[in-house]
Amino acid sequence: MSERVKYVSQTVKMSDSNRCIPSIRLVRGGKARLAEWIVPMRSLPEWHIYWNSTSGGQLILPDAKIVMDPESVYLLPPNLVFATASNGVFEHFFLDFRLEDESFLRVKKEPVRFRRKDYEWILKQCFWQDFSVLTAGTLILALLAAIPPENYVPEGAALMDPRIQRALDLISAAFQLQQLKGLNNRTISRKIGMSQVNFQHLFKRELKISPHRYILNRRLELAHDLLRNSDRSIEDIAEASGFSNRYQFTKSFSGVYKIPPGRFRRK
Repeated sequence: MSERVKYVSQTVKMSDSNRCIPSIRLVRGGKARLAEWIVPMRSLPEWHIYWNSTSGGQLILPDAKIVMDPESVYLLPPNLVFATASNGVFEHFFLDFRLEDESFLRVKKEPVRFRRKDYEWILKQCFWQDFSVLTAGTLILALLAAIPPENYVPEGAALMDPRIQRALDLISAAFQLQQLKGLNNRTISRKIGMSQVNFQHLFKRELKISPHRYILNRRLELAHDLLRNSDRSIEDIAEASGFSNRYQFTKSFSGVYKIPPGRFRRK
């Protein structure tokens, strides 16, 4: 008997449209009770999901400050320049991830805010019941699908200057490969085919932070993680983070975190 199908109406399914679910790579995630959350201005290639179930956390943008609301979940796109601050002890939940999907490249470099109550079920499942790749992926996909149209750069409008994107990729690769010696404005500007002065000007225009400060803050963030999660000596950490000596490292670390690295580790 031959097949016969008579449609009254039809909805095109995802499988009919040659589209794929975004490929997600989880970088880190979990929950923590924080007394301090001080991170200098930085811009990373990962997406971030932050939710604080109690008050105390703050997101610092180059031109604004967001006092994080327990009733809100925040999605931060990659290469967003921001810092963090805190006011008292609070419960912090986080997911950092990367996407291999060009459809999200046009998301504006600004935080996207969602109502906690709309995602209560998956937040509880992800952070309180069963933190797993599947539950984390479910939360990520739910938030990505709900990004409002106004949070996308219109088609035809310019995204980040490709030379600065190339510079960010070079910086990220240097940190990933732990090849930080010689990572400076002169080296990067030469690799992307710009004069050093024009590179510095364009970088600051795009990211609202100078390339020197951007690289320094990423060095300090790396050192901060090594002090907290390894037993390497301070001299080794200074070298691994790209500082020329312990004195330079201690001066820079103390200037941002308001405590010397040795005392920070003991604390």
